[in-house]
Amino acid sequence: MMAGPWLRCLTLIIGLAGATASPTAAQTSASEGPPDAPPLSATSVSLPTSTADHSRFEALAGPFKNAEEVNQACLSCHNTGPEQLHGTIHFTWTWPPASAEAPAEGDAGLLGMRHLANGFLLSTPSNLDACTSCHISGTRFDDPAMFDASSEPVAPVDCLSCHEPTGQWSIANFHEGGAACSMCHDERPRGDTPEVKDLAIAARSVGPSTRASCGSCHFNADGGGGVKHGDLNADLIDPAATLDVHMAAAPDGAGFTCSTCHTTRDHAIAGSRYEGAPSAAPDRPALAGAAASCQGCHSATPHKAVASGARLDRHIDRVACETCHIPALARGETSTRILWDWSSIGKLGRDRKPMVDKDKTGQITYSTEKGNLAAANDIRPTLIWSNGQLDPHRPGDALPEPAATEAEADAGDGGMDLDAIERAFANAPWIASYAGDASDAQSRIAPVKVMHSVIPVDAENRHIASVKFSGRSGDALWNRFDWEKAVGAGMEAADLPFSGDVAFAQVRQMIPVNHMVAPAEQALACEACHASDGLLADLPGGFVPRRDGFSMLDWAGLTILAATLAASLIHAMLRVGFGLFYRRRRHD
Repeated sequence: MMAGPWLRCLTLIIGLAGATASPTAAQTSASEGPPDAPPLSATSVSLPTSTADHSRFEALAGPFKNAEEVNQACLSCHNTGPEQLHGTIHFTWTWPPASAEAPAEGDAGLLGMRHLANGFLLSTPSNLDACTSCHISGTRFDDPAMFDASSEPVAPVDCLSCHEPTGQWSIANFHEGGAACSMCHDERPRGDTPEVKDLAIAARSVGPSTRASCGSCHFNADGGGGVKHGDLNADLIDPAATLDVHMAAAPDGAGFTCSTCHTTRDHAIAGSRYEGAPSAAPDRPALAGAAASCQGCHSATPHKAVASGARLDRHIDRVACETCHIPALARGETSTRILWDWSSIGKLGRDRKPMVDKDKTGQITYSTEKGNLAAANDIRPTLIWSNGQLDPHRPGDALPEPAATEAEADAGDGGMDLDAIERAFANAPWIASYAGDASDAQSRIAPVKVMHSVIPVDAENRHIASVKFSGRSGDALWNRFDWEKAVGAGMEAADLPFSGDVAFAQVRQMIPVNHMVAPAEQALACEACHASDGLLADLPGGFVPRRDGFSMLDWAGLTILAATLAASLIHAMLRVGFGLFYRRRRHD
């Protein structure tokens, strides 16, 4: 007779306990359950290999006077290499890549670093001779026609740029190309510049691309190591599994190289931040930063073999994998830049020479050629709704509304922390951002790095300025620090009008995050997002349990639940009491 009430009470108590349990349990169990397949490792992944030992080829025995002779030796066998490469983004610096027969020039819809403005080194057209020092042709540095494979002479390809495994050739070639030191170095370097003394040794060492050879360009993009990408720097050449579980060596990691995900066909390397959407699985990544999506290896139900996996898998259609599995950027020794204030350049030291200021940790906070700077380690990515469609701006574009204001005196202080910088730039317009919102089925919550910059604009119409940085002429910025002359020369090089007056504006830009994937046990816990003050607190749209809700309704529900529990307990107590009372009367 008493089983019914007690069973109902017990069921209600268990239900309440489950409803109020910490959501951390779901995340913790996800990393403890047995996998349904062996973990990826260097032995289970098909890494790029070569069927040729280049050290045995007589054509590569040397000696070689210059890189052109090395390339000719390479092309004696790989004779279709140039025509394949001439149509790729690595050669054209344009997206979509222009074909060799009909290169697209002057098209306002083109993307790629030849065409877009940014908050780092601002723009390419006005600094072609410096920027192209790291171009894969290795020649014709100051000739815009080098990007056109139909031009004469046809720009060759530099095989060593990608296939010399240590990456030292690309770094040495960049220095010999004549680029100004300040293009990469915040502080004047001491000692000799890198060089490759024996080209024959370099030629005989060639093979598939490596993390070091790819990283010689991509780890040092837009101003030095780790400056642009918070998830790409030299720490990935030989990382610990805690930094990147894919790139770490076995047995702790999977032993990936860049080409494991960025697969190549006819020298066209898959993966572009200009194409793809987080929802386009399995052959596209969360922000198109890699050729193979996470789902391509891990399926659309990656948590199915672990406890509470079904609950975690329900996030897949709304949350990019990187959101949980890249909890922080620049987690290694190399920091990433978060502020670049161009308006503050030109201050000289007591000796009237360029100088730098550093904080107590040794980070450079001011450079004569670059202005106020700030960098940070171990920073949380910013979470956005993204459908993978980049909205960029070009030199000459007017800043979007709301129009940026002149930078406040302290808004570019290199000593500011990230929170202070974000507050100072809270209303700054975006010069590169991703479209998407919660109502868009193609959008996912995805991580990005946000860069904060103070850049020059045309004072009359607030158009983004193109700037000439270096060279022997007096109009180069780093020669005389004369903004009007430097912008005038830069706008002329970019074939853009200029009023003659320069102002400065605060801007922000988004940079996708796809690397530095942490082990499962370091993934975000549920409460990191499912809380009123969690990582999604400022993300508009969607319904996030524990972040969203109506307090009065919540209190009403809890009150009703508490009253139900109390009534059940009272009812049970009464039943027990009356049962004992009547049992005693029957015995009496």
